[in-house]
Amino acid sequence: MHAAMAVLYAYESPEPAFDFDRYYEIARAPGRPYVDHPAEHPIATVAMFRALAHLPRGRLGFGLGVVGLDVIADAIIIGALLWGWGEEAAAVFAVMLIFVLDLFFNRVDPWSVAAATLAIAAWRRGAPRLLGAALALGVGFKLWPLVLAGALFVPPPGDLGRGRPFRRTAVAAFLVVGIALAGASLALAGWQSVGQVLTFRGARGWQVEGLVGSLLHLGGALPRFESGSWRVGATSGPISVALFAVAAPLGAWSGWRGARSERIGAGWLAAVAVLLLFSALLSAQYVIWLIPAAAIAWTEGDRSSTYLTALAVVLTTFFWSFFPAVLGGRALAMTLVVLRNLTLLAVAIRALARLARPAARAP
Repeated sequence: MHAAMAVLYAYESPEPAFDFDRYYEIARAPGRPYVDHPAEHPIATVAMFRALAHLPRGRLGFGLGVVGLDVIADAIIIGALLWGWGEEAAAVFAVMLIFVLDLFFNRVDPWSVAAATLAIAAWRRGAPRLLGAALALGVGFKLWPLVLAGALFVPPPGDLGRGRPFRRTAVAAFLVVGIALAGASLALAGWQSVGQVLTFRGARGWQVEGLVGSLLHLGGALPRFESGSWRVGATSGPISVALFAVAAPLGAWSGWRGARSERIGAGWLAAVAVLLLFSALLSAQYVIWLIPAAAIAWTEGDRSSTYLTALAVVLTTFFWSFFPAVLGGRALAMTLVVLRNLTLLAVAIRALARLARPAARAP
């Protein structure tokens, strides 16, 4: 199914599409990204766009290149799950992803998901250099894998007596790659490169797909197109700071606690779900960030979290299929968005409750 849909979307990739066209616009714009033209993606993604722009046949080659990298990312995720947790985890991921393959092969989110999955698999297999390097690269593609950084400080399961060397090596690898990427970003555009990524080109509204935005939209707020997405209302500086002050420590603790208690699937689910719920931006494709974690949780015996995540994925597919009805103010379509967000809230609560339990004692 993955291969068949990849071929279909590769065939359709030259057609006009907002996301691909925006990626190509960033890739071909003259001057420096973030300074001479806005760019809402971190430095590694922008660099990849620039590299793909050199493929032959212009926009056609660029679109095929993006889909090709998504196919490679799909293979990396499945391979990493096989390496870290076996066939069961890989199969759960592969089946659950079928519901959102159109989003997977038409966006750049698979790149960060592949890097994060490879990093956590490397943690489980006791490969600290790969863990640190892959996690830093994932942050270079999208910022969200940073909530999994707690794994850098926790030795993997079954690691007897190598805790301190493992941590030192993992953190060093993370810093080497991370400093290189951050240095390139700051050298290219200074702090503007950070500000545009954090604020998504200075957007002020709540996206209609997010928790707050969906409730405002359901309550009658009219959507407007701003910085590449449909938004309602407006956020303020203090509100954004307050949400970040809650989400960042809770997400960081979840990632660390998941590794510490050998419930890394629950830690990943809790960290990312909290991050999404407290964010002003929750695009449909962001549910892809949760699917590898749900597959890992399945192998850890946490079937409830896997089922809840699958429900969130299916609800995303439903409302995305009728997105014009969402923007048109149809009550049923808007309610589906709210239900999806409440399901994500249930995922976060379930995962946090599991993390709060004492870890099982090793025999």
